[in-house]
Amino acid sequence: MYPRSFLVMAAVFLVALSTGVAQDSEKLSSKSVPDDAILAAFLSPSELMASSEWELMPTEVFRAAGQQFVGIDPMNLEQVTAVVGMPGPTGPRFGVRMQFSQDVKISDLNPQLLQQLEPGDEGGLAVYASRRPPQFVLHQADARTLMVAGGGYLKAVLEADGTGQGQLPALASKITSRSGVTVVAVLDQIRPLVNGLLQQSASKLPPPLQSVTQVGDLTDAVLVQMNYAPFSASATVSVLGRDDAAGEKLEQILNDAIDFGRATATAEFKKSAPGGGPVQDAWHSYIDRVSASLSDHIRPVRKGKMVRLDFSGATGTYATTGVLVGLLLPAVQAARQAARRVSASNSLKQIGLAMHNHYSAFQTLPDRAIRDADGKPLLSWRVKLLPFLEQQTLYEQFHLDEPWDSPHNIKLVDQMPAVYQHPAVVLPPGKTLFQVPVGEGLMFGPTGGRTFADVTDGLSNSVMVIESRPDAAVEWTKPDDLEIDLDDPLAQIIPNQRGQFIVLMGDGAVRQISQSIAVDVFQSLLTIQGRDPVNF
Repeated sequence: MYPRSFLVMAAVFLVALSTGVAQDSEKLSSKSVPDDAILAAFLSPSELMASSEWELMPTEVFRAAGQQFVGIDPMNLEQVTAVVGMPGPTGPRFGVRMQFSQDVKISDLNPQLLQQLEPGDEGGLAVYASRRPPQFVLHQADARTLMVAGGGYLKAVLEADGTGQGQLPALASKITSRSGVTVVAVLDQIRPLVNGLLQQSASKLPPPLQSVTQVGDLTDAVLVQMNYAPFSASATVSVLGRDDAAGEKLEQILNDAIDFGRATATAEFKKSAPGGGPVQDAWHSYIDRVSASLSDHIRPVRKGKMVRLDFSGATGTYATTGVLVGLLLPAVQAARQAARRVSASNSLKQIGLAMHNHYSAFQTLPDRAIRDADGKPLLSWRVKLLPFLEQQTLYEQFHLDEPWDSPHNIKLVDQMPAVYQHPAVVLPPGKTLFQVPVGEGLMFGPTGGRTFADVTDGLSNSVMVIESRPDAAVEWTKPDDLEIDLDDPLAQIIPNQRGQFIVLMGDGAVRQISQSIAVDVFQSLLTIQGRDPVNF
């Protein structure tokens, strides 16, 4: 888990990044933007807080929070430049240059933050390095400049003097500075990655959006400029095509996406329209009228190979934005839920692969628990799987001869790997919904690990791991799982908000099951030697 003090620092930075003010110069400065950078963001928190539109905002609270939790007064933070490079051998490469209006020292930072750092050296530069993930370094460039970097990117960012000829610094230096946050991204270096991700998603896209997979080949750069003032919010997105023909194609793709989004959103919103008869018809007419107006406001405008989307004007007012959110919310929620289901399914697939790798190593599935010499359960199977989930370092931190809640092991509960986290359910830190079914005749018996030969019903017909309901969640290190009562096998699994849950089958496949599944069918899926036919 991330240190609390680092999360506070990150939160302060992200708040700044999501709000905007005017930049100092007419053109963006490419200082601190290395030639191989792929993304850069520019903003000025101090000008934000000094702007007239923020007079009624609680700037005193923001300043006090910055000073208390980080040790930095955001009013003194004149300029922030954040850059991202291609991932390197040590992970993501990024750098943030923070320029202050007054002298600042690393020793002035919150002591709790400093406790998470230790003095070190990177490329001959004195740094303070994070003791725990995420790995980053903090460096004092001069009396008024602090640098944060990761992936060995500090020196490259520090030495970028604004004269770079790489695609990103050359482009940034030509962009006129405007009020707000400016984000610039170039695609040359990441085009194969973007194309690969888009092609992987092709089969999941509806036919009207299939052309989105061409965006990577058509685009050279993307520019986002946002002015998030309280009463005049606006944003523009400009896409630079590789040539005029690419710009024309991008314009068509964006129009198709807007048409599809409008149709999907209005259809979802109409489902919940109140009333009946003429009243409901009137609501439908209103929805059609407003959605048409809003979609017309965000139509792309093309000039040569540049395609621009403008979200200012009518869409920048609170009232219209509220209507837009209301129209889009059902579709957004549906998409978000689908994404979370995919994420949870991917986690289960990783667990399934780890189970099979464990089997390859030991010729048995893991026991439901790591036990002492007398057979007493100490730690969960989830701990036993850590080496097969690329978590060997975490595994080695456990005292395997002590129970999960021993003074030593209890400290590791908060370091739960992401694979055991559920993306759609908020749980206390260290708790998981992913549990194995335990009982006589099930994949996991009271003691010992099963072999695949024990599963006479077939691995594809036998449940290995289950998504439990939230109030049955357990600490991931605790040797506690779903004790299945075959007379009422769904008791600890449903109901939930979706009316559905997912399971990992013995062959590694993930299946979605409705809460309306017949009890006898689910019993057949749970048992491994019933020789019962499974049809659902």
